[in-house]
Amino acid sequence: MRLPIRHVAGNVIWTVHGTCWGIWKVEGSGSAHASLTAKKRRLATIEALVKAVPGEAMLLSLCPQIDPATVVKRMTCGVDLEHPGSERYVELSLRVLDQLEGLELTGRTDWLAIPLSTGRRLDAVRSAVSAARADLTLALGLLPAPIPASEEVARLEEATRLRAKWPMGLRLRPAREAEILWIYGHAARRGVLEPLLPDPRAAREVLGRGRNVAALGEVILAEGALADADEGGAPSGVRGSARRQEAPTRFSRRWLKVSTQWGDSYQALLGLSEMPRAFAWPGAELLASLDEHAFPVDWVVRLTTTAGRVAEAKSRRAARELASQPEEYGADPAGVPDSLEQDSEDLREYRTRLTANSTEVEVCVMAAMCVWGATPDEAVARADQLAQNYSGSDYALTRTLGEQEALWYGMLPGARTPSVLLSYRQHTLARDFAMTGPYSTSALGDESGPLFGLQLCGGGLRPVHVDFAAAPRKQKASAAAAFLGELGSGKSTAMKSATYLTLASGHLLGRPGSRSRAVIVDRTPQQEWVRFAHACPGTQQVITVGTAAKVSLDPLRVFHADPKQAARFTESFLTLLLGVAPMSEEGIALSEAIAAVLARPGASMNALHDELDARGRVDATCGLLARKLASHRAKDLAKTLFDPALPILDMASADVIVFSVANLELPTKEELTGARWDRLEYEKVFGRAVLYLVGAISRQIAFNPQRAANPHLPPEFTLAVWDECWWLTSSPEGLKLLLELLRDGRKHDAGVLVGSHDGEDIGPSDTEMGQVVRGLIKRWFLFRQTDAELARRGLAVMGLPASEELLTTVQTELSPVSEDPEEQKLRAGQCLHRDLYGRTGGMQVIIPPDEKVAAAIHSDPVPAS
Repeated sequence: MRLPIRHVAGNVIWTVHGTCWGIWKVEGSGSAHASLTAKKRRLATIEALVKAVPGEAMLLSLCPQIDPATVVKRMTCGVDLEHPGSERYVELSLRVLDQLEGLELTGRTDWLAIPLSTGRRLDAVRSAVSAARADLTLALGLLPAPIPASEEVARLEEATRLRAKWPMGLRLRPAREAEILWIYGHAARRGVLEPLLPDPRAAREVLGRGRNVAALGEVILAEGALADADEGGAPSGVRGSARRQEAPTRFSRRWLKVSTQWGDSYQALLGLSEMPRAFAWPGAELLASLDEHAFPVDWVVRLTTTAGRVAEAKSRRAARELASQPEEYGADPAGVPDSLEQDSEDLREYRTRLTANSTEVEVCVMAAMCVWGATPDEAVARADQLAQNYSGSDYALTRTLGEQEALWYGMLPGARTPSVLLSYRQHTLARDFAMTGPYSTSALGDESGPLFGLQLCGGGLRPVHVDFAAAPRKQKASAAAAFLGELGSGKSTAMKSATYLTLASGHLLGRPGSRSRAVIVDRTPQQEWVRFAHACPGTQQVITVGTAAKVSLDPLRVFHADPKQAARFTESFLTLLLGVAPMSEEGIALSEAIAAVLARPGASMNALHDELDARGRVDATCGLLARKLASHRAKDLAKTLFDPALPILDMASADVIVFSVANLELPTKEELTGARWDRLEYEKVFGRAVLYLVGAISRQIAFNPQRAANPHLPPEFTLAVWDECWWLTSSPEGLKLLLELLRDGRKHDAGVLVGSHDGEDIGPSDTEMGQVVRGLIKRWFLFRQTDAELARRGLAVMGLPASEELLTTVQTELSPVSEDPEEQKLRAGQCLHRDLYGRTGGMQVIIPPDEKVAAAIHSDPVPAS
């Protein structure tokens, strides 16, 4: 193999042909599941980029191999593995390493390479002479002269100026030297022990002014593995003509063997030989659809653009030739072929679009794809499947005989365009090419953090890391996530996985005493969250609300350290419990009594009753409030509020605090808004008020005022977990609590996980507060919703269109209910995910391979013995 480059500096390469290329890393848009508006915006961005390309460009998309050890490294990044509390996370990481060893883990990374202009003709000659001199020097066994530093600076500045002309909607950055060299290493070692894609956060390497690129040329290319047949030699007595007779058979093996010291890579390359006569969008996204296959596919598109006014002159000549052709069929009884009329119509439309505005360009498209396998048969099977998948469309992929090596070189930046690609060139306009969907796919999740799942996008398996605790510290964003799905879809299991991973990875490296905590509300009669909490690492505290209460939730006692908070939460709680309006005469009297009790020591609900009773001797309103409060105090359910012998809740010590409130009943939405409110059962009135109080206490635990007031204390991230959260958001007071946690959680190093069957439960779209709540939640997980209306609502809160395709996905393809228990188990946890950066894609949540947690993470009913 002859490497097409001889020097690398920054994001610029110097080729052996005397040219220079700039290379940039492009961030994909993740528009496969985006809204129509987002797709149109991306389409316009790619169109603008193509129009801004100065003549020639190379769009390259590669699937890097991901080493399981890299996944574990990202999982443990920033975690203090020596801390005693991290023992289970270390064991978890080792189990993940074992599980991933047999899987084909890949990613996708996109690149843009553009040749830099040579300026004056004399400069071009000098560059060519310099490259030839370097080539000759190497042939003589000498070390060529390095590229002058002044030329490096000039080329890097030129690349910077070139980038300034491109649309700002395209997110890219200059490629690093290590990343550029990785591109060539990846091409030679597809499917074997590939070099790992360099971490962009690592320290910048010094590469000896580019001289070490020669090491990448230690590669042997064998078209159809002809070398294998020759190594054994011809059998005895077989010479000349007999060996020549075998050549056609060997020549027909349309794959390439790429041999390096790390092993033999078997690759099959295909050229794009046909494109549609007319592009229809959506539907023409060839490049975006390559990620839908079950194996990775690398692709390259070489573009050459021509100004519209120049291309129009060529099209005029073509129109003249086409206009004269009907005369050739004058004597033919069959008349003029219909195809000729269609060609004339297509050319007329093409010329109209070409001259529609001064920025339009004609695009010459030359594209190739590459697949690979552990054996030649596997590589060929994948290539055949890839070609077959598009055989019924207007695209055609061809595996050309004898041109595998040429196509392989055609996928390397800096290499000249091979003649086979020139023979496949297609002419179209900028917008038509943009419709093929380049740079449309992207990764999901965070760069590091616990392994939360695997991306469902074909092309192998792609790890999805989600670090809920890192969002406030690193991304300066909310650590909130919402989980939507019907019963049994995996919503609660995913919330438990997120909670466990946050707790297990909470001890930070270099931050002694740091930890993660969780405060959970469990409304299930089976106490599934209580069981789960006892399986989590750290210490647990369970607070049962009801007749068996052992901890006091008296708000005047719990919030005693902050009288303002105590007054606010007690007043909101009692207006719900007593059924009074905050600004009514009763509400004002209640507020005054609360303030009086808090002004002296020993504030409690009993003290408040005594205060109202005393005021009731002269104020009938206070007397009525005292009677209402006394009525509640007499109920056994209210023990947790009025029993002075109960200790108050310790909000600071336990790692996991669970409020078990299965005994509390709640009113339905219809009962809250209908005429039945005045006749509502006591249990439902009490349950609604106490659950608001539990939400307020959860918020206080998450914000931890003492820690917020003392920045010298160790960092502590807290998750508030509210499954089936409609119990909280059904009241304006509860929705306001959620909004506060979303707005202020980041600066208090706190987050919230909310789950429900309906997106309207999390943020009602018909209220301004509900719309703000939706907007502040950046991470969304949508699981199966077989009901069409719930599926539409779920897609709406994620900002996705309710297209027929997406509705089918949500209703039938995410964790589908199957008669085959093995299939159902295999596909459990599938969902659509919108990550912190707004990228959307399919993924499958993984249950943490911790035996203790795995046994308690499901919410399925326990079978009768």
